[in-house]
Amino acid sequence: MVLENVKEMWTEKPKGGKGKGVNKDRFVSKMFLRGDSVILVLLS
Repeated sequence: MVLENVKEMWTEKPKGGKGKGVNKDRFVSKMFLRGDSVILVLLS
C-alpha cells in the first residue's frame, strides 16, 4: 500500500526510563506500507 502526503508521529522515550517522552513528527511525501503496519487516520 502507498500513502501520499503523510505526517508520521511517534514518541521517543529517554534512555534510562527517566523523564518524559518527546513527541516527534515528520512529513513523508510517499510512504510504502507492509501488512504489519498500524495506521491511524485523523481527519482535520
